[in-house]
Formats: sequence, C-alpha cells, structure tokens
Amino acid sequence: MKEIENKLWNKARKYIRILQIVPFLRMVCVCNNLAFGLADEESDIDLFVVAKSGRLFIVRTFVTLILTFFGVRRHGDKIKQRFCLSFFIDDTALDLSKVAINNDVYLAYWIKSQVPFLDDGISFRLLTENEWAKKYFEHQNDFFIRKNEILPVYKRYVFFRSIFKFILSGFFGDISEKILKKWQIKRALYKAKKLPDSSGIIVSEHMLKFHNIDMRKHFQKLWTTKYGDSKITDDRLLKLYS
Repeated sequence: MKEIENKLWNKARKYIRILQIVPFLRMVCVCNNLAFGLADEESDIDLFVVAKSGRLFIVRTFVTLILTFFGVRRHGDKIKQRFCLSFFIDDTALDLSKVAINNDVYLAYWIKSQVPFLDDGISFRLLTENEWAKKYFEHQNDFFIRKNEILPVYKRYVFFRSIFKFILSGFFGDISEKILKKWQIKRALYKAKKLPDSSGIIVSEHMLKFHNIDMRKHFQKLWTTKYGDSKITDDRLLKLYS
C-alpha cells in the first residue's frame, strides 16, 4: 500500500468512528479513488452515507457539523486529504440502478468497491438490491466478497447517539427533519442551477448526490475504447488509469 493511502485510511478510521454519535445513521463507507486503490497526495476521502428513512436530512446535518467542527470536511478550495460528503441516501433508495446511465461500468465498480466502516447490516441489502451490477464483472461470484474496516463500538459515542435518537425520534424529530429538508433541498437546487452540467446532481427527499463533475460518461468512454465489452477486473481498471 502506498504511504499516502495508508495515511488516508488511518485518517478515515480516526474520524469516522466519531460518527457513531449520529442518530439514525445506518452505514458509512469510503468510496471512489481511495477505495479503488488510486489515491494520491491531492486526493480527498469520499464518503457514502446511508440514513434511516425519514431522517436523511438530520443525519446529513450531524455528519456535516461533526466533520466541520474537526476541520476535516472538504469545502471551497480546501480539498486535499479532507472528507468529501457528496452522496447521502436513505434506506429506501438502495437500488442505484435508478440513477445509472447506460452501460454504467463506473457505478457497478463503485458499488462493489465500497469499504464500510460503520454498518448495521444494511451493506448486504445494498449489494443484493444492486445485484444487476454483477453482470459487469468477470468474476461474478466475488461480487459479495468485499473488504471492510468495520470499527469497534465506542460506548461513549453510542451513549450520546441514544440520547439524540430519543430526542429526535418523535414529533420534534419530524419537525426538525421537515425544516432541514426544506432548507437543504432549496439550497442544493439553487447551487445546481449555477452549474454548467448538473447531470451529477440528484436532490430528493431520499437521495442527495452532489457530484459537480460526473465522471461516469468519461469512464464509460475510456472503458469502451480500451476494453470494448470485456468485463471488469481490478487489473483492467488499474491499467485504464495508468
């Protein structure tokens, strides 16, 4: 493993464990270049977050505030080795075929390569609901075999999570979610309108995907040019980036 990758994995372990404090959080995965084994000195740490249905915007608020408080969230021109919070869904939006483009080899590999750090068991459902992605892989039987970095339970974080969950489970939580949803969706749509290409932006009550530059079409074109209809292997992916 490259030294920078080891550094980023250690940073992920250090800060993602704190997210155990977040109520209604079901899963946090590292994804994209670090999960692909393609990180370099300029890379950030991309996170994919799954929340309980009806609490997506509360979860996003908690995660954003925590990583901002510790000064490790990516924003503006502060990108290098920070956490990128660009993809949140709730547990009703696990089937990602609904947002796939034609021949979406990138999304298929993205699903397979995620590395869970926090997971209440929802990661298996994510894979089963995206079994369509298996067809892109040469070794389809390995689709459900994945690396994970599941963190131990830290009781002090779980204690505070229980308190937050109690407070935000009922009427107050419903009102908070409604207010946060209205504000965040309005803000996200406003920002999306300013982009020259908003194809990588999805804003709904079940999914928040903020990829200002959607690389999937580019990746699809590269793959088709180099490999045609060949199936995905790690070796081929690395050669594609070389």
